[in-house]
Amino acid sequence: SMGFPVTNLTNTRAGPAAPAHAFGRCAAAMGCCSGNSRSVLPHGGEILLLGCEGAGKTLLCRHLQRMTSRKPPAAALDTNTQPSIGVELLDVAHARRVFSLREVGGAMQPVWPRYFDNCRMVVFVADTSSARAAGDAVVEWHALLAAEPLREKPALLLLNQRDRADALPEATVGALFRIPELKAAHPARDIDAMDVSALTGLGLQEMLAWIAKRLPES
Repeated sequence: SMGFPVTNLTNTRAGPAAPAHAFGRCAAAMGCCSGNSRSVLPHGGEILLLGCEGAGKTLLCRHLQRMTSRKPPAAALDTNTQPSIGVELLDVAHARRVFSLREVGGAMQPVWPRYFDNCRMVVFVADTSSARAAGDAVVEWHALLAAEPLREKPALLLLNQRDRADALPEATVGALFRIPELKAAHPARDIDAMDVSALTGLGLQEMLAWIAKRLPES
């Protein structure tokens, strides 16, 4: 069969299984629960993490792994990344919730819809360091919001690289993504946006809190 090998990990709760024909690989589980303590925490399901190529998804996941691990980091954060070609499935624990974060590479955009039905919510990472990158992200963000399987699910837009000195001005980002207008046009939908930095970790605690708040209670 075509695709990349899938590694089955022990002690990793993957949530709903990915389609058998999907490309994929599983990364090491991350989280702060082990042994018996993990089993008592409710699993909140799968969060879909998407974004165009080079948006910063992989680096964001590395930073989350350091933030949520009980072990102190052995080395500095590796900021060298390559475009993801496959699927990373990571377990994250925050605020007494455990959930699976499924990162699907930007190069796999044609198969993104295969994961829509099984996710509880979608998080979209947008590179705001340049007009071209942000423009590409706007197109995909609105396509996600229009996808029928996601219309009843929370959607969070992560505006990445807002810490860069040469990042797009706030006014430009606001005009491109039009979050207030989206909220006004769809008052029943749970749509939000926040500034983040996959490099420094800016906004990632707020992102985790946003997700945890929308997971079912035990």
